[in-house]
Amino acid sequence: MYICCIHRITIFHISYPRSREGRGLRAGFTADAPRLLHMSEPLRRTAFNRLFAVVYFSAILALLYRHVQNLFLHPTTSFLSFSITLFLFISNLVLAFMWVSAQAFRMSPIRRKEFPQNLKQIIKDEDFVGLDVFICTADPYKEPPMNVVNTALSLMAYDYPTEKISIYVSDDGGSVLTLFAFMEAAKFARHWLPFCRQHNIMERSPHVYFESISHHPSIPQFEKIEIMYEDMKMKVEQVIDKGAVIEEYISDDQQHQAFNKWTKSFSRMDHPTVIQVILDKSKDTDISGQLMPNLIYVSREKSKTSPHHFKAGALNVLLRVSAVMTNAPIILTQDCDMYSNDPQTPLRILCYFSDPALKSNLAFVQFPQRFHGLNRDDIYATEYKRLFKINSMGFDGLNGPNYVGSGCFFRRRALFGGPSTPVPPKIPELGPDHVITEPWFFLYVFLLLGAYGQDFLDFVLDGGTVRKWWNAQRMWMIRGLSCYLFSSIEYLLKSVGISTHGFSLTSKVVDDEQSKRYGQGIFEFGVPSPLFMPLTVAAIINLFSFLLVLTQFFSGKNTEGLCLQMILTGSIVLNCRPVYGAIGLRNDAGKMPTQITIISTFVSVALYYASSLSL
Repeated sequence: MYICCIHRITIFHISYPRSREGRGLRAGFTADAPRLLHMSEPLRRTAFNRLFAVVYFSAILALLYRHVQNLFLHPTTSFLSFSITLFLFISNLVLAFMWVSAQAFRMSPIRRKEFPQNLKQIIKDEDFVGLDVFICTADPYKEPPMNVVNTALSLMAYDYPTEKISIYVSDDGGSVLTLFAFMEAAKFARHWLPFCRQHNIMERSPHVYFESISHHPSIPQFEKIEIMYEDMKMKVEQVIDKGAVIEEYISDDQQHQAFNKWTKSFSRMDHPTVIQVILDKSKDTDISGQLMPNLIYVSREKSKTSPHHFKAGALNVLLRVSAVMTNAPIILTQDCDMYSNDPQTPLRILCYFSDPALKSNLAFVQFPQRFHGLNRDDIYATEYKRLFKINSMGFDGLNGPNYVGSGCFFRRRALFGGPSTPVPPKIPELGPDHVITEPWFFLYVFLLLGAYGQDFLDFVLDGGTVRKWWNAQRMWMIRGLSCYLFSSIEYLLKSVGISTHGFSLTSKVVDDEQSKRYGQGIFEFGVPSPLFMPLTVAAIINLFSFLLVLTQFFSGKNTEGLCLQMILTGSIVLNCRPVYGAIGLRNDAGKMPTQITIISTFVSVALYYASSLSL
């Protein structure tokens, strides 16, 4: 299981054009006091990135010239040879486009730093702007309510005036189980919030806090608060696991308050929505007497006759509901399986929203995500270092980072619009006996090593390891033959009006055996999904190709020409090693399903015979 959190380093986004005076901004000060709120600095490797981009782009142009030369200036008489050359040209055009697009991240990357300690010297607590938090969930069995509860509690316990915070929980499953979990969480929050403030707790997700402590610290009330959390957790999980009747756990008075007294409906909305206010910041207090944040449960009605747009539709409903109820100037969107690891996060974003030089042009502040529970070498490349760290710093330097779906603080005004302002032997050059001693070969070597070398440098300099980088490359290849391939096909089918599979919610439930295999660095293939078929076919074909080339190499047939083929197929075979293990060396539930192996083998044999007939 991966537990995600908002990372402390902020990345802010500008969606409106900046004024000329703002282009050189590197630090933000308030107008009435010279106190630094935030600053940024460029990365040291920026100059090297720009120089390398010029050299590498020149090499790409030379490669494309070589392809044009082979296609049009010195065309071959064979149709098959021309077709293969044309496909290689198209492939290199796609790869060149991908490389050129990625260079935007390397032209002016920057790091940012905030100074929230200066903020309270400028703005009083009562002058802090309101914050509406949106959390979306849809299925209590795939997204356990305790996960969602821990997410909400970590946000309710921010170091921020509690009367300024409103937590909106969108339950697209309309489950009374989720509502029950939050009613229990509201009671626990009355003790948890003052406990966090009193002892300056950093990890304010109760689950993470108690899991991270190996022994009872010398903190008063620690054991009491831990017992309260475990009792709440046990009660909620019993309801989920055993299907207990909710009324056994909710008193008549609580039922009356939760389901009748605070139920409202808004008939003017596209989909009528039911709202239950669990905590009301105007009157509900914690055990220390301090006002609690709003905690509002929202379940929208979805009609089968009209699309509801899944999470996007849920966020749209929350946007309109919150505009009626609290209308806070700042909105935080948060996934239900994440938590905030820094209680000062709202103060950090105010360092940007309070800067007069940015205030009129700033649309949202995006925090990157840090993933917990990864194994040592991150075999699935799920740290997403490029997406959340490398690329985001490059985006930030261009004033255009993307919204990643969670951990983002929006200015409400920005959401309602901006201011006005196979090779036959009859082709000898493609045969196994043809030796390529020509100068163009070195261009290919430079392009290959240059791209991988620069990517490796970015990855390692940002704290990655060699093994993690290798696994990231492997997953890029695996995704290209599975999810990327199928999603491209689905997009094309939808574009021409052909119906495809519907949306499927990802399960967040932890399986102990899967977690054990993941901790051991073992890949999971246990589901008989067609996604695995192209990958398995490619693995089988390349394995037999490698064995064939290896046999020819040791037989002494043109060893110089076979070396490159061995390197190419060998690298693919090495990347596909988890697939081979899942096919023939494993007996656990995560092995490759037998039907996928059989079908892929038949497809591989069919492709072999098809290529043989073209000889």
